[in-house]
Amino acid sequence: MRQHWGAKHALVIAAMHETPARFEENLRRQLEWASRHFRLIGPDDLSSLWQEFSSDSKSGSKPALLFTFDDGRESNYEIAAPFLESFGARGIFFVVPDFVGRTGDDARQFYYSQIDVRGLPPSDSPEVWTPMNHEQLRDLASRGHAIGSHTLSHVRVDGLGTDEARRQIVASAEKIFSWTRKPVDCFAWPYSWSAIDRSAWKLIRSTYRFCFAPCPGTVDTSSDSPHLIWRNEVESYYSEAEYRFMYSGLVDPFWASRRKNLRTRLHAE
Repeated sequence: MRQHWGAKHALVIAAMHETPARFEENLRRQLEWASRHFRLIGPDDLSSLWQEFSSDSKSGSKPALLFTFDDGRESNYEIAAPFLESFGARGIFFVVPDFVGRTGDDARQFYYSQIDVRGLPPSDSPEVWTPMNHEQLRDLASRGHAIGSHTLSHVRVDGLGTDEARRQIVASAEKIFSWTRKPVDCFAWPYSWSAIDRSAWKLIRSTYRFCFAPCPGTVDTSSDSPHLIWRNEVESYYSEAEYRFMYSGLVDPFWASRRKNLRTRLHAE
């Protein structure tokens, strides 16, 4: 293990996407391993996490680990959420409101035109492109998970005009709230670490309490901001060697220049 894993200020955020049934056993083993090396937390812990880790009483405790899931696939509801609950944890589900509730060919078309735009052949498995519906989101929220925004329709948030920025950033939270009747505190922008600009970040800060970046790194709660939280992509299908590497922090130095660049770009120093 890396030495910083035992630091009282360390927070690791895992960012997953689909969690289909065929990778259920992989995910179970990953969570079992993570629960031995981390303190699994939930979204309710975020509000006090920075103050909590500043306490000397936490020195030497396990670093915290929070699981997040992007896009709002139904497999997150059926597979990931129950697994997290079995370990006493809760997650943040970053959904795309314009994707939520779509079915059949409509869901598949939206997924491959807005979410997975790599140009790969569409999957025949509905698990890949079937989203959660409104009732499932409401149920997750009632069970202690958080529903966050991943923009209204899964777009880059850099270069947006004023009206479109408000639609993607503010209206998305309003739509989620209309379904869950729970505060929408968390936002994660899609695509790359650089797909954001200063004006969008200011609007995100004024709308949400926490902003998550698609930029790997271990969060240091003594110096990092809750308005710019690093996330490590760790998928359910990763092998043990792959997920242990991503949780280890060994990737942090490689991304250090990008984290610095992002802080400078957003004036977030």
